[in-house]
Amino acid sequence: MSQLDEPSRSLREVNCEARRQRILEAARTLIARGGVQALSMRKLALEAGVSVTTLYNLFGVRNAILAALVHDAIDRIDQILEDEAPLDDPIERCRAVITVSVRYIGDQEAVFRPMVLTLYQGLLLGGIERPDTSERAAHMQQVAIEKAIAEGLLRDTLDPGVLASQIYHGYDLACCQWAYGLIDTAGFRARALYGLYVALLAVATDQIRPMLEGELGKLEAELGGLRGQPPRPKSTLSAGP
Repeated sequence: MSQLDEPSRSLREVNCEARRQRILEAARTLIARGGVQALSMRKLALEAGVSVTTLYNLFGVRNAILAALVHDAIDRIDQILEDEAPLDDPIERCRAVITVSVRYIGDQEAVFRPMVLTLYQGLLLGGIERPDTSERAAHMQQVAIEKAIAEGLLRDTLDPGVLASQIYHGYDLACCQWAYGLIDTAGFRARALYGLYVALLAVATDQIRPMLEGELGKLEAELGGLRGQPPRPKSTLSAGP
């Protein structure tokens, strides 16, 4: 390819990405308006102002569009994290991975609740293949955990990747409970953060252990209120003398 062709190729890529984003925005509009069942290829093409052929060329089948919506959400959350919670404070970054994503999902509840329900129901029925997003989501935590280990805030007694995956599993369960209406957005945030701090406490150094225990105490009070039950006495949080 000649140098003269390079600007033309880049322009095509820019136009393709702009069209792709327009389609994803149209998909979000349709889902918010009528649920995932409203997301037909014909309706999406009409909403986005493209042909059905273009949809298949850019994404493939409808389930691939759902997966693209999830990946696009992770991209946007990742950018917010870079703006709001840089890695200068890795423990705060671990927290922000959860708080920023819960806020992002909660602010677009009309889009994400039906999407999450459809993905989980599809997994249970075997009709939808889960998007390969869990590794990407867990990696956000892994990067912060590895930075915290390097700074002496966390011990390296557990594999950071496995620990990050376990944190994500707790988040995933809270997200499922939220989607089914078992908890509200505040409960989603509290349950996911509780799982985060319990996991970090397993490898915490003395430098941050009191802070983590304090945050867990606050969350226990919040979760106790969400259950309609009184929280445990704070003195039972630590098993030490």
